[in-house]
Amino acid sequence: MKIEAAKKDLIHEFLTHEPKNWRLAPSVALKDYAEAWANDILPIAREAHERLQFKDVAPKQMDDGSIVAVGIADEKKSADGVSYYDWSARIVREELPKAGWRLADLLEQALK
Repeated sequence: MKIEAAKKDLIHEFLTHEPKNWRLAPSVALKDYAEAWANDILPIAREAHERLQFKDVAPKQMDDGSIVAVGIADEKKSADGVSYYDWSARIVREELPKAGWRLADLLEQALK
């Protein structure tokens, strides 16, 4: 029951509090939104990768014939002293509402 209440509170917060820096510049064309969003998130993806150390990585063939990399991802000691878990939770908390607001804007622009 507590989880359901927390989920409702989180959804309400996401819907009612406009995140910082979610808007793209007015000069960005609708067709360029995806590229702009990818460029925005790349530094975070790079940091996520740098906070981990990958070991015993090897290719593995899946049942559908695709090949994926499998291995172990260990957390590196970070300069800021924040654990990967805490860092990534903060990032998700910041980026998820931005993504929602951006998607709503994309749909609004596309349907005009």
